[in-house]
Amino acid sequence: MPPIYSPVEDSDSGHRKQSLIVQQHERRKSISVAKAAVISSAMLARKDSLTNLNRVNTIGTPAGTMPSHIKRDSMAAIADLLAATSVGGAPKKKRKPSILDNPNAERLLKVACILSLVTVCMNTPKTLKIFPILNYPILVIDTIVTLIFTGEALIRINHMGLIQDHSSYLRDKWCEFDFVILLFHWFSLLLHIYLNMSPLFPHLELVYYDYFGIIRCIRPLIIIRFIRLLLKFKLPKNRIQQLLKRSSTQVQNVTVFFVFFMALYAIMGIQLFGRMDYHCVVKNTNPKNVTINDLAIPDTMCSQKGGGGYECPDNMECMKLDLSAKAEGFYGMFDHFGASVFTVYLAASEEGWVYVLYDCIDSMPSYVAFLYFITLLFFLAWLVKNVFIAVITETFAEIRVQFSEMWTKKEVTIDDELKQKIEKTEEGWRLIRLDAELQHMSGRIKTLQRDWF
Repeated sequence: MPPIYSPVEDSDSGHRKQSLIVQQHERRKSISVAKAAVISSAMLARKDSLTNLNRVNTIGTPAGTMPSHIKRDSMAAIADLLAATSVGGAPKKKRKPSILDNPNAERLLKVACILSLVTVCMNTPKTLKIFPILNYPILVIDTIVTLIFTGEALIRINHMGLIQDHSSYLRDKWCEFDFVILLFHWFSLLLHIYLNMSPLFPHLELVYYDYFGIIRCIRPLIIIRFIRLLLKFKLPKNRIQQLLKRSSTQVQNVTVFFVFFMALYAIMGIQLFGRMDYHCVVKNTNPKNVTINDLAIPDTMCSQKGGGGYECPDNMECMKLDLSAKAEGFYGMFDHFGASVFTVYLAASEEGWVYVLYDCIDSMPSYVAFLYFITLLFFLAWLVKNVFIAVITETFAEIRVQFSEMWTKKEVTIDDELKQKIEKTEEGWRLIRLDAELQHMSGRIKTLQRDWF
């Protein structure tokens, strides 16, 4: 038997479809009005800027022309606000207020950050040995600070969720940073308790070594969180991502450039100089048992006869010594790749590299050492350093531009006397004046309205 359709059901479904169509139409209409309002606000701000420019007659800018920074600010305002009202954009979930939004809670976190930084600076073996009375105050303060941060983390987890969605606690980068700092606070606190238990319970034979204190090495990063609490402004997330993408590409290229020259000159140093083990010593010296009385004063490296380097006096001879790494020390050498990289970095920093140069001149022909170190300083100490500084400067300049654009958009205001509304006419969206009489308005606003249409 075929199904029977009721005309009432068809009528209800038709009404529902019509209602959905009307709702969608109203939504698009409201978004269109919002877009028109955004465009009109930006154009009014631009017109106001042009009027002020014509009055001031800025040097180097022809009258009636618009500087590039005003165009950029207007376009940035339109782009940001239209992106927020786009049809395809999903509305952001409004964050519910929590107790952490209270200014007193923020002050408490700032105080906790400062106390944590102070206690980690005081908690050193030497300090506690000189001032043992500080042991228990540090323990009490660390306990209070750790409990404060733990309570804050629990409130955020309850408010944001642990890991359910993209806005959860463990999926937010800064929350992950705070969580790691909290973990090291707990490790540091447990270590301090363990240290205090050793003399109280000697029968447990608890052993404590000073290198256990490496657990506290992460805690000074709490200063980053303190700075975050002090900063009250932030850039939109999409602008930050674009800025980091551009700057990271430039920094990556400079880093590759730097690593290439570091590896190149490290390998060249090994090939040109190698192990510089020849020293001027007294004749008949045992190379495996050298004392300070056997060496020249000052200790001088040398080369064999005809080698092109420094030649020892007649009462001494140039001998290759078999010294241990501890006896020989390290102040720049090319024994292996690791030591060579460190020596290249030492020379690139322009600190103490001349002593390495003197040893190379004594061990090899002088022109080889001069050519090597002059080119090394040119590429690493001058070229790469300046390129890296230029990249960092450009990045901070871009950040400054982003902040100036954001602040400029917030400072755009319209005179109270200028009361208008937006209406859709046959010619498109127009601003309709609501003032009763044009003559009661100020001269600046008259000019703005006359020139606007």
